[in-house]
Amino acid sequence: MIKNDKKLNLTEIEVAWLSGLFEGEGSFGIDNRSAKRYINSVAPAAPFIKIAMTDEDVIAKVAKLLNKSHLSPTRKTVTNKTVFICHIGDRQTLLYLLPRMLPYMGKRRQKQIQMSIFLLNKWKIWKNKRN
Repeated sequence: MIKNDKKLNLTEIEVAWLSGLFEGEGSFGIDNRSAKRYINSVAPAAPFIKIAMTDEDVIAKVAKLLNKSHLSPTRKTVTNKTVFICHIGDRQTLLYLLPRMLPYMGKRRQKQIQMSIFLLNKWKIWKNKRN
């Protein structure tokens, strides 16, 4: 697994490329499991983005640009193709990436990204209060 200790410095073209790819093939979500799993959990929900496709070269490029790893679960498509996945859930990467992607996205994705940014900022406040 690649450690995310290097700062991202994407070009505008790279951000636009990622945005187009995630607009069409990605998924944007909110992970609420912590609050449901632990009675005393006060951590805010955690946004994430994920992309899965059978084109390993494309997923590898996403992973490289975002300093992430990619994986291939054991499941195959109905046509027996291997699926490759890149999951981005760390808040620092999302805080960097999502505001830059926002202007390139359609209205539905913009709403999802705005909610994610809201939750990320809520997390920053929560984290600062705990320090």
